[in-house]
Amino acid sequence: MVEIAILGRAYKVSCNPEHQALLQEAAQELDRRMREVRGHAEGVGPERAAVMAGLNAVYEMLEQKAASSWDVGDVKRRIKGLEERLDRCFFEQESLF
Repeated sequence: MVEIAILGRAYKVSCNPEHQALLQEAAQELDRRMREVRGHAEGVGPERAAVMAGLNAVYEMLEQKAASSWDVGDVKRRIKGLEERLDRCFFEQESLF
């Protein structure tokens, strides 16, 4: 059990001991993001701030995922090109003997 604080409210969350530090860090980041949302728009309640902070976090995660994903077709073409070059090199080597 770990206690986290978000917007001044304490929550007790059950988790494995090895995950407590990361959960604390996540709670601090969520708290920061919610405070940021509330700072940009007056009168935003905690529920709306949580939804907006969550949407922003997920959007950033998906954006990073898209930026780091590989084009499998491009990788396959490059590998095929390397295989062809290696085949030519080996063929040229064999013709020397």
